[in-house]
Amino acid sequence: MPETSSKILIRQALSVAGLGVTSVAAAFGQVVAANNDSKDGTVETVVATGRRTSLDTLPQTILDTPQSINVVPLEVIREQGVGNLQDALKNVPGITLNAGEGGTHGDLVNLRGFSAGDDFFLDGLRDTGLYTRDAFDYDSVEVFKGPASTLFGRGSTGGVINQVTKSPQLSPIDDAALAFGTNDEVRATADINTVLGETNAVRVAVMGQRSAVAGRPYVKNQRWGIAPSLAAGIGTDTTFTLKYLHQQEDDVPDYGIPFLFGEPAPVARNTFYGLPTDDRFKSEVDVVTGRVEHRFDDTFSISDTVRYGHYWFDSRQTAPTYGSANCYTAAPYSGAPLCSATSNPVPVTTFNPLYPVLGTPLNQIFVERDRPSSKGTIATMMNSTDLTARFGTGLARHTLIAGVELDREDADLIRFANQNTAIVPTPLPDPDPSEVFPGHQTTVRQRPVTKTSTIGLYVIDTVDIGEHWNIVGALRFDHFSATFDQTVGAPSHFTHVDNIGSPRAALVYKPTGNYSFYFSYGTSFNPSAENLSLAASNADLGPERDRTFEAGAKAQILDRRLSLTAAAFNTVMTNARITDPLNPSLQTLAGKLRVNGLEFDVSGYVTPQWEIFGGYTYIAPRAVGLVVPGVSGPVPNTARNQGSLWTTYEFDERLKIGAGVNYVGRRDAGSDNATVPGSVIVAKVPSYVTWDAMISYRLTDTFGLQLNGYNLTDEYYFANSYFTRPGENHTVPGAGRSVLLTANLSL
Repeated sequence: MPETSSKILIRQALSVAGLGVTSVAAAFGQVVAANNDSKDGTVETVVATGRRTSLDTLPQTILDTPQSINVVPLEVIREQGVGNLQDALKNVPGITLNAGEGGTHGDLVNLRGFSAGDDFFLDGLRDTGLYTRDAFDYDSVEVFKGPASTLFGRGSTGGVINQVTKSPQLSPIDDAALAFGTNDEVRATADINTVLGETNAVRVAVMGQRSAVAGRPYVKNQRWGIAPSLAAGIGTDTTFTLKYLHQQEDDVPDYGIPFLFGEPAPVARNTFYGLPTDDRFKSEVDVVTGRVEHRFDDTFSISDTVRYGHYWFDSRQTAPTYGSANCYTAAPYSGAPLCSATSNPVPVTTFNPLYPVLGTPLNQIFVERDRPSSKGTIATMMNSTDLTARFGTGLARHTLIAGVELDREDADLIRFANQNTAIVPTPLPDPDPSEVFPGHQTTVRQRPVTKTSTIGLYVIDTVDIGEHWNIVGALRFDHFSATFDQTVGAPSHFTHVDNIGSPRAALVYKPTGNYSFYFSYGTSFNPSAENLSLAASNADLGPERDRTFEAGAKAQILDRRLSLTAAAFNTVMTNARITDPLNPSLQTLAGKLRVNGLEFDVSGYVTPQWEIFGGYTYIAPRAVGLVVPGVSGPVPNTARNQGSLWTTYEFDERLKIGAGVNYVGRRDAGSDNATVPGSVIVAKVPSYVTWDAMISYRLTDTFGLQLNGYNLTDEYYFANSYFTRPGENHTVPGAGRSVLLTANLSL
């Protein structure tokens, strides 16, 4: 689609979104009207659009906020038996999972076609570390879609993911759960809230887990955590909250299987290429957050949040990679390429297998053991202050927020020498996990130290004009600076400074209190040191810049029990970093990324007993220059079609059943220009559908059992992928069928 048609697309999509929401709303109303008339009782759960987010900078309800926002509530997390953030995000269409590389592990996702590895937030402040984020302390998960640097600073091209943690409250809580799974899982959690006087409380959440992965031998997940919090002045004009998160993990990681001839290698799901006697991913996370809120009067209020974070990790893992040889001195099978007939021959050796080309028998393909291990620490200090003023000017009512954000992040890493040339290659169809190897890495290859500093100033004005119109205007200025030092091997030193302005504007029309239509414009920026790293190739480059137009409609129907949303969006990055065609050792801001899409979401209750939570996203991505300068190609790991649905029915106060489906369409992983010389093959991850189910029964007022089944059809699918070049890539199979039984105690 030509770029000039983007505005036409948005105008058409706005009509589609509005008609879609109003039509579905009418249909739902007609279908359940009779049922509602004959039912008594109310639903205490507030639907997503009727609530506010946890951010001070978004003062309105989600219904009146001109942006796509998905909220995964605690109830859905509990019903699905969710144990980590990635499983919670399966409920949010538009998110696909990435696989790690070079020692990178933890949570890695794409959001609306763009990497969101640096766009994780915890209670509104950036959560920078590399670790598997457990859900034991979650109150909800908020996903804000589309560029929003006015709200979050750097990044947020596709959006951000905000983890909202549990806070002390003025009512006692004594909950505990113990779960056992067919994947050798044992998980224990507890949540205890104690009231201390009329306005004070303390709360503690704890977790411990050990589990395997169904269908993936040798993979292990072990972690524990504790999250105490204290609040004083709850419900008064001045509230102080102090939270602490400590989490540790010690896993045997999974780097999956390699691509072969443009698709995942045709091997069994239990094929494992790691070396489990040494492979480890360990992390230790400590995050302390303090927050003060004060209400001066009906006009002015202020909040200040400060955080210290310390993230340590040690990553040792083994991934399959292909060799670079292109011929044999003596043919081991009929039709094998011989060096005597090959131009520029690179003969097969003990440690360098043949790079597979079309026609190579599967049993003649061998892979190297790639071991790009690393360890290090990331330390962060952040402070965010927001001053809010609510006042009127004529017919308009303003909610004006002025704020300042200070952010310091330091990364001190160690990268070890790779051992891929010191381990004998293993057969692709039948790798040997107990193969002899020279032990874990001890030779330091690099010791990069990166320090970044951010000063952000912003103002956001939300203007209500009468009962039906709302205007949002925002502007943020960021001063972002970075230093990079590498003293091991070839020393290097780089500095980088960006001064960036980020505007935001939106218009909301509310025909009634239950409906809203909006059109918004937002921007974001991605500096070269965004992911706490700099290099000679990008140290002198300015930031990538992008903008999004989004049109949408939101509705609350069935006595505000059910929320419906629809949106159309167009995101364009006109200066993506790509390899400089005139100097391959440098990068240039000459690439272009464009993502057009439609999204539909539903959440809440159809009847007082029937809950539904789901969504669908269609994304049309296009990239220019990522593979070859000036040439169109795929946007990696972006599914054009993606949808999920979770629904439960509560028969009475004791019995509840639920079921869910998750669909992810085919994704492009990367481009292969070596398998067939002179041509380009786009490696693809197949589409998949998984089915889950749940049944819970409360035996007494305090004790209940819950049974969850996952991937009930035992679908062999691939959850995430990584593709950097034809010889170095992998995709990780999803878990096979498993069952989890949870005993819940609530005193």
